[in-house]
Amino acid sequence: MSTIMAIANQKGGVGKTTCTYNFGISIANQGKKCLFLDFDPQNNLGGSIAPEMVENPEYTSASCLHNAYNLFENPVKAKPFVVSENVHVIGGDKRMGNITQSQILNVAESIDLIKDDYDYIFIDCPPAANALQHAALLVASKLLIISQAQKMSIKGVNELVKTSRQIRRMNPDLEVLGIVLNLIEANITNDQREQEAELRKEYGNLVFENKLIKTTRVSEALNQGKALIETNPKAAEKFGFTAVCDELCKRMVEVTA
Repeated sequence: MSTIMAIANQKGGVGKTTCTYNFGISIANQGKKCLFLDFDPQNNLGGSIAPEMVENPEYTSASCLHNAYNLFENPVKAKPFVVSENVHVIGGDKRMGNITQSQILNVAESIDLIKDDYDYIFIDCPPAANALQHAALLVASKLLIISQAQKMSIKGVNELVKTSRQIRRMNPDLEVLGIVLNLIEANITNDQREQEAELRKEYGNLVFENKLIKTTRVSEALNQGKALIETNPKAAEKFGFTAVCDELCKRMVEVTA
């Protein structure tokens, strides 16, 4: 049975895309077959890990089955782009910015046709409470929230939690797996410390114990189509990715137990 995880926040710039790929690759490296779905019209995830996919002139055609836009247009069995044996991807498209609520059922049916082919499906969500984010939450069984220790980012967390509660009326299987703090300064600032304390006070054990430290090495790795654990395992450990990935796997086991 496939685990479908939406990675989201209703504020941009919190590192959803880099977290999506790094967490997913860590799980793929454990022998699990993973599909990455880019629901962001900017297609940062799909374009980074499979540039040859989006550079193909056929990518924007109506017949391309590894373009997420076409899954919203009509219910179809997608043909994800193969990066490696355990890493497949369906990219985003700028036209997805025009997707409406009426098209959500199409993508839900499309995902239903392929979900049993994968152990995990990771959906990189856009930073807005729109039809794309709602679609991700409607098909997901797990929601992972990425946040900075910043007031506006935490406001995005609060809004997303409210949205997830509303979505659960239609998708009772949706569970908030947790909240990951990202882009924490190596020498944590007083403001970050205060915001983290507020977040933990509000959400308790939902907030991951481990945190991700700010580093340019994560985005540099993604620009090469790689996860940090692939380009620099020592840096992945130093900046918290190894510990957070381990905690993520532990939480998934506990939730499904």
